Amino acid sequence: MLRHALTPDLRSPTVNLLSLSLASLVVVSALPAGAAELYGGVGTTGLEVGVAQPLSDALSARLDVNYLRVTRNFNTSNIDYDARIKASNLGVYLDGFIAGGLRITAGALVGQRKVHGVARSMGGTITFNGVSYPVSASDSLDFDADFPTVTPYLGIGFGHRATGAGLRIYADAGVAWGRPEVRLSPSASLAAKVNPTDLAAEQASAQDKANSLRVYPVVKLGVAYAF
Repeated sequence: MLRHALTPDLRSPTVNLLSLSLASLVVVSALPAGAAELYGGVGTTGLEVGVAQPLSDALSARLDVNYLRVTRNFNTSNIDYDARIKASNLGVYLDGFIAGGLRITAGALVGQRKVHGVARSMGGTITFNGVSYPVSASDSLDFDADFPTVTPYLGIGFGHRATGAGLRIYADAGVAWGRPEVRLSPSASLAAKVNPTDLAAEQASAQDKANSLRVYPVVKLGVAYAF
């Protein structure tokens, strides 16, 4: 049934290199005088590039940009699925070092993170609120989940501490959290067949399930160059 397979598969990333290059220019233009470090890496927030600036022996501030685009198209049980996740964020962080390069990081991701899915049936039925409706190849159902513009972040990591010039690695593991807002949008042909009460109940059910996605795992690995 359409409602059971709108979750995107994150195994096939397609990165918009032009957007990432422009984002890199933004970060470099914001580089303060005497900046300690430039860095770049990859993780569950996509590709990133950023700058770290020490504030004291135990504190460091960071600014980076992230870009992620993942798509997945597949067919099963006579239903075509097209799903994607897209995110472009500015990361703002404060690092507190507790032992060597080991740190606790707090901050936020600012920008957009969206999930969009489209299901198109080649014939059969669709179930809303326990009621089955006949569908044709022209019927489709869009699923959108928009996350908050600002999602707080808390995690642990290693690296980004000013310990002299040179090339080094960094790693992060943490969570960003924010409840997504869900919308189900049937095509005009499908909407004409479905009772609005059943559609509203199905959207409420989808929102309840999406609420479990409010915690987004963040894992990153990259390289940095300190001046």
